[in-house]
Amino acid sequence: MKKISTLLLAIAIVVMPSCKNRSSNNNTKEEAPDYAQTSLEELTNEALKTDMANLIESAKNIKAVPFLRAQKDGKITLSDKEKMVKPDFLVAPDVATGLVTLNQKYRAIGILTSDKAIAELYEMPVASYSENIFKLLTDINDPALMEFYTLPSFDIESNREAFSVFVDDEYAAGRINYFWEGVTAGLVEQLYILTRNIDKFMPMFTDELASDITYNFVCVHDGLTKTVNATPEMASLNEVLEPLYAINAISVEQLRTQLTDLKDEIEAARAALLN
Repeated sequence: MKKISTLLLAIAIVVMPSCKNRSSNNNTKEEAPDYAQTSLEELTNEALKTDMANLIESAKNIKAVPFLRAQKDGKITLSDKEKMVKPDFLVAPDVATGLVTLNQKYRAIGILTSDKAIAELYEMPVASYSENIFKLLTDINDPALMEFYTLPSFDIESNREAFSVFVDDEYAAGRINYFWEGVTAGLVEQLYILTRNIDKFMPMFTDELASDITYNFVCVHDGLTKTVNATPEMASLNEVLEPLYAINAISVEQLRTQLTDLKDEIEAARAALLN
């Protein structure tokens, strides 16, 4: 029975859809590998390798909410009067001083980096954000993380090649769980920011960018699900995000509606990430 269960697991891993398949061509035919002469152990290992390779490629396609690009393109503008009312929902930069675990520190980098972009939009001082983010990077001592997050702010958001290298290096270093901690926290914080002023931030979106938000959470769900066996602590993070997996917008109006409907759930997820 154990052998049968293992075989079924291996087959399930091979056929399990990945968020990578979002952009695949349905007309493309791939020759199925011949497993007839393959041992059960080899089959399981190869299936896991294939699934992990797909997951890595999917992770590389995660996209940040385009706050910085929207500022540069003029899709988000604040009047002098609006800039006078500073947002009171950003996380204090010195939150970094009270963090103990690596999980907390990776999450904080994702959150503070997102908040820094909004602080810049409102022409608030950002030196404290930069200092505390660098402090976290130094404490964590993750070369790939340091290299990526010390890029200029706009490059972090727009440089897909740099992000691809970051993903590869994090997986190669065995920091799969911490990678997902940081990326997930950043995505949740960006959604939380959107819910603070939906009317102001919606103009930055096209239907394609709205669809990207859905794709991000498909990838996050896929990533957390596939890493939970190796790192059981990821189960709690996956549970926190469960209500957000309902996001399935493929248009700006659908995204607006879903952000409005899920506002409380997004706030609760954000609060849980900070604990």
